[in-house]
Amino acid sequence: MISMIIEAAENFLLNQIELTSKKSNSLNSQSQMRTLIASMDIEMDNGDTKTVYLGFEETLVKEIISVYLMQKNPDAETMQDMVLESTNMIVGSAKVLAEEADTDNFSITTPKFKDMEEFIDCNCNETSVLSTPKDSLVIGIKA
Repeated sequence: MISMIIEAAENFLLNQIELTSKKSNSLNSQSQMRTLIASMDIEMDNGDTKTVYLGFEETLVKEIISVYLMQKNPDAETMQDMVLESTNMIVGSAKVLAEEADTDNFSITTPKFKDMEEFIDCNCNETSVLSTPKDSLVIGIKA
């Protein structure tokens, strides 16, 4: 499951924002920086429900907004909206990847903005960090 979300996030960063990323499976002091966190529930075909959390460092959100909206100093509401939209694009893309691979099929809900906090507070079962030259995206799944 997390591998599809990682692949979708890597594709998003590279193809939409033009940022290369390096994957790490551990949360360290860098990934525990304050991030804007959105969550989305997914229901697996077997009936299990999981929650996906994406934690975007503030500088990454501003970069995404710069690319999509051409704004340099977005307000808090715009930042929250972009975190939600980016979460929807990444997890939606992961859903398509899973369907194409015929593995881990799932349905998704509307993303919710959680907070701006250290990602460690999500208590996820699986985590991964995609680090770009400037900032990070933390991915977590809670069963």
